[in-house]
Amino acid sequence: MKILIVEDDKEIQELISYFLTKEGYEVDRASDGLEGLKLLREKKHDLVVLDLMLPNLDGKNFAKIVKDISSEYGEPIIIMLTAKTEIEDVLEGLEIGADDYMKKPFDPRELVLRIKKFLKNKNREVKVEKYKFKNIEIDESRHTVTFNGEEIEFSKKEYDLLLLLVQNKDLVITRDKILDRVWNSNYYTGDRTVDVYISKLRDKIPELAECIKTVKGVGYKLEEKR
Repeated sequence: MKILIVEDDKEIQELISYFLTKEGYEVDRASDGLEGLKLLREKKHDLVVLDLMLPNLDGKNFAKIVKDISSEYGEPIIIMLTAKTEIEDVLEGLEIGADDYMKKPFDPRELVLRIKKFLKNKNREVKVEKYKFKNIEIDESRHTVTFNGEEIEFSKKEYDLLLLLVQNKDLVITRDKILDRVWNSNYYTGDRTVDVYISKLRDKIPELAECIKTVKGVGYKLEEKR
């Protein structure tokens, strides 16, 4: 598995590289965003460890370019590293397309564990299925959501959250489970992140407002309106 580290701090870059190389990963390094994009285009890495504050091209714009032009850069997992940990920064990074978010300073052993978890999930065979809930259809093969036959644009996290709810229709899903399944972590995000994304789903498809039930102190449940 190939991992790209995009980090302008040489000491942090070398520290991460040391721990990942020990685990047998093929590691490339870049010190700015433009250099990172060039390497990613050439080698199509499986995962990118991405600093936010980078010269030439910052981490947020790097992630946006990679996600918007996936045919050119592949579909790498992106783990952002940053000292900025306000909830707005977390949400913005995740909305752009980051799969996880770690704050500095960090324990490289924890980073390695998160990377292993993401790559393990990526390697699992995905069974292509279509899911339906009322007038909503989710097509996993095309990664699309349609409502009344019209395709609705969803971010990756919005899509993953809706899919989780539909797959578990009529079951209560705890916030911890949502964080684990959609964000692969319960660090630095928290209940408010889940609530914000539930609101996004309700806004995009108003019919969901009547079907996504809040289970106070526990989580959420998708059910048919009675």
